[in-house]
Amino acid sequence: MSKKVLLVEDEKNVILGVRTCLDAVGYQVEIVEDGEEALNAVRREYPDLILLDLLLPKIDGFEVLKVLKGEEATSSIPIIVLTAKAEEEDRQRAFDLGADNYMTKPFKPQELWDLLKKYLAE
Repeated sequence: MSKKVLLVEDEKNVILGVRTCLDAVGYQVEIVEDGEEALNAVRREYPDLILLDLLLPKIDGFEVLKVLKGEEATSSIPIIVLTAKAEEEDRQRAFDLGADNYMTKPFKPQELWDLLKKYLAE
């Protein structure tokens, strides 16, 4: 069975790049473009992994992370933060809220793939 990845991202070029990478290895990808949609999508169909931007409309990624890691039903879903926020305090805040990993943009597709393999191994 194909693994399900929820991509929470509002930048079209990043969506295209990540989708291409995930499609190439056969993962099912759902894309939402704001934090409110992210929470609804996760509660509707629990993904195997979430790629989460921090700079999002409606509800920012930090709040999405806090909510999902704070709920028993969603706390075990791996969340990889994928963001342009490269400051150490942002990274630390994300880990304090429960992020499983943190990758800054821009990134190389191979770096993303290597990270995904760690969490989505069959």
